[in-house]
Amino acid sequence: MIADIHHHIVYGVDDGSRDLETSIGMLKKAVENGVKGICCTSHAMPGHKPFPWKDYMAHLEELGAYIQKENLPLTLFTGCEILYAEKAAEMARRGEIPTLARGSHVLVEFLPITDWVQIQKAAREFANAGLRMVCAHVERYQCLHEDMDRLYALHDDYDVICQMNASTVIRSHGLFGDKWARKALKAGLIDVAASDAHDLSARACNIAECRRILEKDYGAETARELTEDMPYHILFD
Repeated sequence: MIADIHHHIVYGVDDGSRDLETSIGMLKKAVENGVKGICCTSHAMPGHKPFPWKDYMAHLEELGAYIQKENLPLTLFTGCEILYAEKAAEMARRGEIPTLARGSHVLVEFLPITDWVQIQKAAREFANAGLRMVCAHVERYQCLHEDMDRLYALHDDYDVICQMNASTVIRSHGLFGDKWARKALKAGLIDVAASDAHDLSARACNIAECRRILEKDYGAETARELTEDMPYHILFD
């Protein structure tokens, strides 16, 4: 029972789904991939603009109604992908931006060039706010590529859940990118694989293919942990 904790399926609120038709197509695509639970992680940019609660919730309810009408074997959960900024942790603690499935986990992203000191600072701030950080697509950050020990520290010392995009598992990203990803997966430093789906074409849900590759290259237990066990732990907190 696959769960996808990073999915931009709510239409009209960020750079993900553009309209209801696309979102419905994304629901169907997720079901085809064997996904049973989706965390609807629209972008949040604290300090830049307020989270679009009204449209987000209205469109999420539309999708929920469609799921019920069509009897799809799928459950949607609230959430967002937070672009880290000052006071983001406090805003999440106060409920101004949604946590994952209304629990104590938060999906947090950084700019690719964010330095290691800033990522450490974010992990401490969210922990101090009583929240556990899920680091979105850890493979994107230059400072982690420069020193694998930083990924170990993030995972082991800061108790951060490290999420890798399914596309990174599936596709070649150049010799050095592939080598880093394989090393991180073999070392058990990646906790969750998620689609980061935005549409039905270039960034469609591909978690089933990702799972097949994980099972083939790293074993059935690892595949289950990354696509079922940890995602469901996050969703049900």
